[in-house]
Amino acid sequence: MIAKASELKKKGAISMIWTAEEKAKIKIIKISRKNILCRYLMIPVLVMVTIFFAFYHLILRNVKKLCFVFGVCFFSVMYCSFSFPMFIQDTSEIADSDGEARISFAPEYSGMSSLDKESIYTEDEIAMEEETLMEEVDYLDFYLLEDILNYSEESAKPKSEVNLDYQNITFDASDWKLVLINKQNSIPEDYEVSLGSIKTMKGERQCDSRIIDELLEMISDAKKDNVTLAICSPYRDMKYQEKLFQRKIVRYMQSGMSYLDAFQKASETVTVPGASEHQIGLALDIVSNTYTSLDEGFGKTAAGKWLEENSYRYGFILRYPKDKEYVTGISYEPWHYRYVGVEAATYIMKNQITLEEFWETQVVKSTP
Repeated sequence: MIAKASELKKKGAISMIWTAEEKAKIKIIKISRKNILCRYLMIPVLVMVTIFFAFYHLILRNVKKLCFVFGVCFFSVMYCSFSFPMFIQDTSEIADSDGEARISFAPEYSGMSSLDKESIYTEDEIAMEEETLMEEVDYLDFYLLEDILNYSEESAKPKSEVNLDYQNITFDASDWKLVLINKQNSIPEDYEVSLGSIKTMKGERQCDSRIIDELLEMISDAKKDNVTLAICSPYRDMKYQEKLFQRKIVRYMQSGMSYLDAFQKASETVTVPGASEHQIGLALDIVSNTYTSLDEGFGKTAAGKWLEENSYRYGFILRYPKDKEYVTGISYEPWHYRYVGVEAATYIMKNQITLEEFWETQVVKSTP
């Protein structure tokens, strides 16, 4: 073939322009003619060259289609659970030397995707108040409600059952006690928090000033039933709620989750900043002097059972009950209680519903 082509070219019969593939094959054939050993060695080389150029031409003919497929695959891989962390920042800096995590918020939550090297959170600062840390916490880190009773200027009076005529009671959406805060309903921009201090042996803690009297009534009656309660998380500001949410995300990421999966999982156990009832001072995390773990086991204790059965008498409800996760969007939390007022709490308790369900059926929406 080579000799014939060369002869034709010399005679001017054709104008020969060799392609890269043809040049490569011709060179391989020339080498293989030297001896029998070269001939056998060049056969697999010739096959590989043929395959290579076949793929090369295939790519050239379908370059647009391949670019489209590559783009789709790239964005799919970018957002899949096993690869997303590499698009964040260097995850080797997420953990401090003592194992505690550091990260800041994404753009919609103050820059979560970038690392905040100045934000280092110690156990002493937030371990006792992380509402779903699911770990044992030293009992001394809690604020005993017995101390609140001893050091409060207000004296508590026993609370009795109240019989209510709901046909003559109207629940208005503008009532501060009934404000609905969840993933779908963030804290209103014009909401004004009315904070009051609870005096304890360890200093002062804050919650909505309008719920303190009934809180003291509740803990006084609990004490009479030999139940000693303890507060592990009352009011939180925005900055503190962000710290808790950040920390939960980092813990999930350290266990192997992607950022998106960790964010989703964290939102099921710690409310997203700006949508936490703790930020308006109407929610309290309550445990006891004998059980200080923030887990489902608290619901089986004497304190957990007492609260679930009696808290409504004082205007408090178990905010995230069991088997209602599909309504609240939050896992069962037997320690998280929310103040809604005696009338609403009694209705919610008697009908075994959530605040979301109460809003759907009983709350009258204000008309502009």
